[in-house]
Amino acid sequence: GLPPAVINHLLKMAAFQNPEFYKAQAMRLSTFGKPRVIHCAEDFPNHLGLPRGCLEDLKSFFADQGAVIDWVDERFAGISIDVAFHGVLRPEQEEAFRAMLAHDIGVLSAPPAFGKTIVAARIIADRQVNSLIVVHRRQLLEQWQDRLAVHLNISPQRIGIVGGGRKNRTGFIDIALMQSLNRKGIVNELVEEYGQVIVDECHHLPAFSFEQILKKVRAKFVFGLTATPIRRDGHHPIIKMQCGPIRCKISLQKKSGEKSVSHQIFSRFTDFVLPKEVSASKIHGIYAALAADEDRNTLIFNDLLAALEAGRSPLLLTERKDHLEYLARRVERFAKNVIVLKGGMGKTQRQEVMKKMKAVPDTQERLILATGRYIGEGFDDARLDTLFLTLPISWRGTLQQYVGRLHRAHDNKRVVQVYDYVDEKVPLLERMYQKRLKGYRAIGYEIKEKDAC
Repeated sequence: GLPPAVINHLLKMAAFQNPEFYKAQAMRLSTFGKPRVIHCAEDFPNHLGLPRGCLEDLKSFFADQGAVIDWVDERFAGISIDVAFHGVLRPEQEEAFRAMLAHDIGVLSAPPAFGKTIVAARIIADRQVNSLIVVHRRQLLEQWQDRLAVHLNISPQRIGIVGGGRKNRTGFIDIALMQSLNRKGIVNELVEEYGQVIVDECHHLPAFSFEQILKKVRAKFVFGLTATPIRRDGHHPIIKMQCGPIRCKISLQKKSGEKSVSHQIFSRFTDFVLPKEVSASKIHGIYAALAADEDRNTLIFNDLLAALEAGRSPLLLTERKDHLEYLARRVERFAKNVIVLKGGMGKTQRQEVMKKMKAVPDTQERLILATGRYIGEGFDDARLDTLFLTLPISWRGTLQQYVGRLHRAHDNKRVVQVYDYVDEKVPLLERMYQKRLKGYRAIGYEIKEKDAC
């Protein structure tokens, strides 16, 4: 067997310090249930199990030791399929495709609206092996099905769906909901039957139940797609361990077609003062107070109407359903084609709303109001050019997801605007704004101050 020192070194390859532990410790909070180190390896009686993303480090380690290793590849190469790609990749998409195709595993990090789905379709067509696409939201199932059908020029019926009440797997190309693949800790064995697995929005992988799915995968080819490869909880090393390292990272500035588009932030400073009965450290209570503030809502309302009168195509985001419903009621008497999207909508209702949204011609006024959770990932509408961020956030990954809704190319898009409502009289909210400013600058936005034009 291997010497204990070597075993310990190998185990450390698949481990990392847990930022949540040290954060709690620094704040003198309980660290119960928060391990100091997160271990992703498995120590079996006769062997060690290391995540696939450790393979390159493993090879380097043994090469440095001068050891000769007899490698036996037991990954599943998949069943051959016959599909052809129909479409044309933009230069930066071609770059991403080449970078991913050069490796068996890896992550493509690209901004929202980059076209990661079309790159995935090209990879499926080139590799010609049966593939499983794993998504974490029900809305993405049919979205992937429709786009793959177009880009691979095949009938949607040839692309199976598992999840969302459906179970019509084809074994050819299938799309599965993560939650349907792991039921009460038992991973569905179907994940072992594909030669290629693609994980959409792979930054969700560190969730324990999702990680277990990837541990069960036998595919030779595994790769992830994400706009935000960094997680707030610091658990992003798990993404690399299960999907491999980032092979290609595309910044917003590299996206072709964006060069002629101006990106502007309008900081709208409010007079909001936190009521005495609301804790200055409890964000949910602060959100409720913000949503109920009449003067603040009037500022948002007036900005919305001004944007519509200027011929813009706005998206308003809030973190609260009651705030969403209030703003929708207030604006619907003054605006045409008001679309409301929120969690809890049934499949039929959601399809009807999306159909209504797509039926509005570009020449007609249209306003979309949504909760950030609903629209943060996988929502595409090329017409959108103005975002109203009505309740504060601070995490850069969330900000990129929200702002990314505006970045899909459109012939009439020349100026992209974000209206950010800043409550500077509340210290916590002011600090959140400063974090957003760093996030905006990181993706190439020009910061305007108080006046929106």
